[in-house]
Amino acid sequence: MRDYTYIEGYRFIILNIYRSKRFDIDRLDINFADKDKPEFVRGLRIVDHNESETYLVHGEDADNLSYSLCFLHHENTDNKPDYFDEYLIQATTNKEYLVQKLFKDEKPVIAAVH
Repeated sequence: MRDYTYIEGYRFIILNIYRSKRFDIDRLDINFADKDKPEFVRGLRIVDHNESETYLVHGEDADNLSYSLCFLHHENTDNKPDYFDEYLIQATTNKEYLVQKLFKDEKPVIAAVH
């Protein structure tokens, strides 16, 4: 597998930070550019293998996704294998990547697990 991809003519380095049976989350950092500065310079790519969908997030959404994955990992005391997948399904559906906003009516950890 190559360690780079092209988005809108710019080359990005791929660093995988999460992998499950359904999802991959990759960090993307611009690696080669020869035109004007693009809107997307660094961020995260979510690949949903079940739905054959790819989502790019940057800026505040990428920060929220990174924070939420860290938060959920810390709170996953039961070590449930599909813990993050439930969160990612909700996050990509609702386009809301901050776990506390996504599950604001219930405790985020319990909602993400069940």
